Amino acid sequence: VGIGLLARVVIPISGAGGLAGFETLLLVRCLRLLRLVRALRMVSHFKVMWRLVYSLLTAGQTMLSTTVLILLALFIFGCVALEFITKDPKLNSHPETGPIVTDFFSSLPRAILTLTQFVTLDSIAAVYYPLIVQKPLLILYFGPILFIVSIGLMNLITAVLVENSLEHAAHEAETERLQLKKRVKEALPALLQAFQDLDADNSGCLTKEEVENVPIDILPPKMLEAISIESMPELFDLLDVDCSGQLDQTEFVEGLLNLVLLDVPISTIQSLRLLRILRTMSQKLDHDVQALHSLVSATSGVPVRF
Repeated sequence: VGIGLLARVVIPISGAGGLAGFETLLLVRCLRLLRLVRALRMVSHFKVMWRLVYSLLTAGQTMLSTTVLILLALFIFGCVALEFITKDPKLNSHPETGPIVTDFFSSLPRAILTLTQFVTLDSIAAVYYPLIVQKPLLILYFGPILFIVSIGLMNLITAVLVENSLEHAAHEAETERLQLKKRVKEALPALLQAFQDLDADNSGCLTKEEVENVPIDILPPKMLEAISIESMPELFDLLDVDCSGQLDQTEFVEGLLNLVLLDVPISTIQSLRLLRILRTMSQKLDHDVQALHSLVSATSGVPVRF
């Protein structure tokens, strides 16, 4: 920006020479802005656009094959039209269907071009309706055209394009997963160091008291990008699966890796946490019932069963 102001405002006002040099430098700096285009693919809106463009490009072979199949179907139906429509004397002599036969079915190229309207359903009623009225058996000819070309092949193209898009999306998801796995592996030494920093008493185990007042930023930034945890106590509760109140190095590192690598929604993690709370409450309730059982048995002197 500063070089641009200097080249466009200051130097022309002062009348100093050497403007060509500044313009060259400004052009080089503008070319560096092209690097921003590489970052556009990371924006969500451009991701959707790129998926659409990529799916269209990769579907070229599919669309070519479908086009050949449609042309083959139109050629076959065009040949049939020459036998049952063009050569029919009743249709040719009738004042309403005669011009239709002459304009649309007088030759094989015209018949194929007319049947192309059935691919896009472009004003086809004006073609087939008078012919079927005069010769009802032609419904056996136009019906398969509608079902095979207009409905069947068009829906088949849509299905194949959607399948290609899904395959591309799955490939992208797998690529992102591999990239995430690579970033996690790079952050593994930092995780081990974070565990050692949290283990204040060097006991080899973490307790909730040790992480109570520790900020979540102690974890590697690459790890924080992949998990949705707001505090270290919350993370401790998620990793302490057995409710022992302690986390050793293996539980800490493997738990974090599972949170990152396993594509588990935060709602599922919260549900697991609620289940753990219910498990703790049920264990406490069972302990209280056993204590009550022992107290009643000791007081009455008679074994009591619940």
